[in-house]
Amino acid sequence: MHAELLSPTAGNIQRCAQALQHGQLVAFPTETVFGLGAAVTQLGGIEGIFKAKGRPSEHPLIAHVAPGANLAGWVGEVTPTMQKLIDAFWPGPLTLVVPKGERMPFEVTGGQNSVGIRCPSHPVAIELLKATGVPVAAPSANRFGKVSPTRASHVLAELGDRIPFILDGDVPEVGIESTIVSLLNDQPAVLRPGAITAAQIQAVLGVPVKTHGEVSKTPNANPRVSGALEKHYSPDAKVWVLPASELSALQLNNKTLCVGWSDEFLAQADALREQYAAVLVEALSDKPAEVAKALYATLRQADELACKQVLFEKPSPGPDWEAVADRLKRASA
Repeated sequence: MHAELLSPTAGNIQRCAQALQHGQLVAFPTETVFGLGAAVTQLGGIEGIFKAKGRPSEHPLIAHVAPGANLAGWVGEVTPTMQKLIDAFWPGPLTLVVPKGERMPFEVTGGQNSVGIRCPSHPVAIELLKATGVPVAAPSANRFGKVSPTRASHVLAELGDRIPFILDGDVPEVGIESTIVSLLNDQPAVLRPGAITAAQIQAVLGVPVKTHGEVSKTPNANPRVSGALEKHYSPDAKVWVLPASELSALQLNNKTLCVGWSDEFLAQADALREQYAAVLVEALSDKPAEVAKALYATLRQADELACKQVLFEKPSPGPDWEAVADRLKRASA
């Protein structure tokens, strides 16, 4: 098998929707990362996702729906709390974990009675979901545990020999996976940080929301969700996350990519480059959203350059950098 790379024309979107309806896999862009999709009604396709990714079957998938889709049967109930978040953040990078409906297969939920569901904002994803007519389960379109793709070329390089179709589209605006918030208990809880913060969710709901930091102290009390493994989003290169003050003491023997944004870090990295010929320096924006958008492409760049290690500047503490810090923590585990 060799994946066919398709431009996002109306005809190709319809072709991919028909492929999904018949149990085939389609990789497609969302505003977060490229997803590997299968219609939730096609259990052969769902099984194909796990096979193509090398993903354990107990790891739940996120179901994607079009704007305004009827959720009856797919979720247990659209509660007032859920509706408030839908109205505020959908389409967008927010996944809601809620009781599953009777139509949602356990193969999608990892055997759990809850399901993660979201409505992406990428125009290609929206048109594909509308044409498919049922929710589409879609984890990131990469091999299990590896760096999520933000380009069609990333998907082609990693899964091109395992899936039939890759639908191209504009580069994802967000660049990291959606925020996941659980609505299973009285207090909403952020299970995976993303572009939408706990503070934003709290502002909409008017009630306290558990941050990811609070949730991580009681991991066994929460449902299994995508992207929650200790080690995840990892390139072949070894990832280190260091403050600028520690760079000057490093002894480097291998080809290394130094990635940062502050003047102090970049100055220290340039000093290392002068000392060691095999050091490369990548300067990113100092804005958290821009770092998030470039993060996975940068991690992939380290492997493309055959680097043995990549040194990332340690993000500042605080909610603005929480999602980036989370991805780097897992990549460096």
